[in-house]
Amino acid sequence: MSDPVNGVRPASFPESAQVSARGRKEPVDPAPTRPFVLGIGVDVVDIPSFAEQLDQPGSTFARSFTGAERRECARLAKTSGNLAQHLAARWAAKEAFYKAWTLADAGDEIPGAQMDWSQIEVVKDRWGRPYIRLAPVLEARVNGALTARFGGADGSGHAVWQLSLSHDGPVAQAFVVGEWRV
Repeated sequence: MSDPVNGVRPASFPESAQVSARGRKEPVDPAPTRPFVLGIGVDVVDIPSFAEQLDQPGSTFARSFTGAERRECARLAKTSGNLAQHLAARWAAKEAFYKAWTLADAGDEIPGAQMDWSQIEVVKDRWGRPYIRLAPVLEARVNGALTARFGGADGSGHAVWQLSLSHDGPVAQAFVVGEWRV
């Protein structure tokens, strides 16, 4: 398979690789030796609609956030006066992560409707920058599929999920880039 722009076949994807409707299924041989993008996900949320759904009894959104996420959003809302905008940005991050993960094409099992969204948590580092932290069960599932596909079970590769959050007026947005680092 050649790159249509410059006619070069990527070394990490040999011509003989098995291809399915979702893409390649088998492990990449040879394993990548340089970082590359696994997938990109973006999601935009209408904050007023989200707030309305959040208040509905039994809403999926009500169960989608960890206690730490709710506490952080409540803390931020003391300044902004808008709890929903902070939760909406985190919901967008969960959706954007899911999109980036599914684009990584690292297996046939994609959780879909069975997804426990609270297993995808938006946390901040010591400088206040947001990042994705996965619950141990989901992390094992994601990392297992990625290492089976791209190598790294020996510690030579791992995924990093970059996250950017934004909200302005009635819209919250998140952008996630999944990167495989060797």
